[in-house]
Amino acid sequence: MNRQNQWLIEFGARLKAEREKLGLTQNALAEKAHTKQDYIAQIERGARNPSLRTLLNILSALDISADHLLYGAVREKDGRMASIKESTLKNLNGFLARRDAAKVAAYYDIVRFLSKYVDDNPSKPK
Repeated sequence: MNRQNQWLIEFGARLKAEREKLGLTQNALAEKAHTKQDYIAQIERGARNPSLRTLLNILSALDISADHLLYGAVREKDGRMASIKESTLKNLNGFLARRDAAKVAAYYDIVRFLSKYVDDNPSKPK
């Protein structure tokens, strides 16, 4: 899969997550974004690349920033933008910093174990 297709799939997944977080159906989002439900479904699957006008309508309908939807950026408490990965790692670090060494080691073991199931083939552990 090429980089552009991967980006479209990730973008579509973020769009779907944001839509669902607001409790909107594809049809409801399509109405708010002045487009069709089928077009929203195709974007969410990564099968379509939305036009700039459609993207702006979607951003307005969801009331989110372009950097969040396009790249998965989130606003930190200090106001700066960070990637979801960076933000999650920061939060995880803060969580682990408040635990003793034995608990940190136990969490690490759990994450390593679960990571076997969160890969390209989740039904087959490594």
